[in-house]
Amino acid sequence: MDTRFAQALHALVYISETPGTASSQALAESIGTNASHVRKLTALLKQSGLVESRQGKAGFALAKPKELITLAEVYNAVYPGKKMLHVHQDPNPECPIGQHIGAVLAAAFVGLGDQLAAVLQGQSLAGLISALYRSASSTPKGNQ
Repeated sequence: MDTRFAQALHALVYISETPGTASSQALAESIGTNASHVRKLTALLKQSGLVESRQGKAGFALAKPKELITLAEVYNAVYPGKKMLHVHQDPNPECPIGQHIGAVLAAAFVGLGDQLAAVLQGQSLAGLISALYRSASSTPKGNQ
């Protein structure tokens, strides 16, 4: 898993907690990436019905209440049609490890993807935001 999932969650938290709409540039500055990358991320989130852009106002807003957005929905938005855990497809067939690693990893991953999906389905964006505020309130000033 690359960082797209974490960046999408970061963007959704920022959008949720920003009054009005959040611009691509503001999201990029918060996430620590460029606005072009943010637009690609938000396009995926928009296609999945998680964010919307408002006519006449530049930027994004949540398309539904944060309590109804699950982390599983966010994962599926940024990795459409992709399993939670998957085996790489092109190991070297001449390598003794490459010849067998796919079957070994597939057996090790049996059920783990489903368990991870269930955990993410049980967590909401609202819960993530609550955890963020708890973390912020317990951090001494100056260490933020």
